Amino acid sequence: MRRVMIAVLAVAGLAGCMKSKKPVQYVEEGGSQLSSAVNVADPRTAIQLLRGFHDVENNAWRWTASQFTVALRPPKDTPAEGVMLYLEYSVPEVFLAKVPATTLSIAVNGQALEPEKISKAGTFKLERAVTPAMLQSDVVKVEFALDKFVAAGVVDQRELGLIVSAVGLQGAKPAAK
Repeated sequence: MRRVMIAVLAVAGLAGCMKSKKPVQYVEEGGSQLSSAVNVADPRTAIQLLRGFHDVENNAWRWTASQFTVALRPPKDTPAEGVMLYLEYSVPEVFLAKVPATTLSIAVNGQALEPEKISKAGTFKLERAVTPAMLQSDVVKVEFALDKFVAAGVVDQRELGLIVSAVGLQGAKPAAK
């Protein structure tokens, strides 16, 4: 009986020492609140990526589908001139080989902003002015849509749009003098 008890304790001790294959994720208290800016690789803000975002790649970015949506919190102190919406994105050569030019439409809480014409490979930061009137709710829904994209099965099994690393709202830039 004593040998059986020792064997059970040894197995239980070994099981407790095994490392989990899942990475530990730390969540801050109050982490469920929306943020004004989203790093798309951050698991704490992943809930704000409402649709059209594929899995994180290289712990830094995500491919999008042709349409993608994010929820943002309006900045606490919105200046009278409004804020800037920004999108940090990349366009790889493989995308341009299939889609030489596309237009990215942008809407904030249903109100259209100036679209972005895309026809070059590289890394870019889109910036658009957002008026205080567009920020009247507790959640700002930002919708993006490409008119041309790489269909699923052409290069990858997924529909491919842009490579996105961050999206957010920040204080407006001072007016040029």
